[in-house]
Amino acid sequence: METNILFHEIEYWFEGLPERELTESDKKHIEYMINNGYSSGELVSYDSVTDTEHYGWWQIKGFETQ
Repeated sequence: METNILFHEIEYWFEGLPERELTESDKKHIEYMINNGYSSGELVSYDSVTDTEHYGWWQIKGFETQ
């Protein structure tokens, strides 16, 4: 899936959850990482309703994974 964060096109996905949207916490994490020089990284998101963690990955579109 894709979204825009800090004027960057971000590609992201979660294992086994192709339609999962980013939470506000996920977006803030990506902003923090971009502000610290990263162009890609892991996502770990907790779902309190199902009491499960979801793992995924994000990257700035057009950048090679670091």
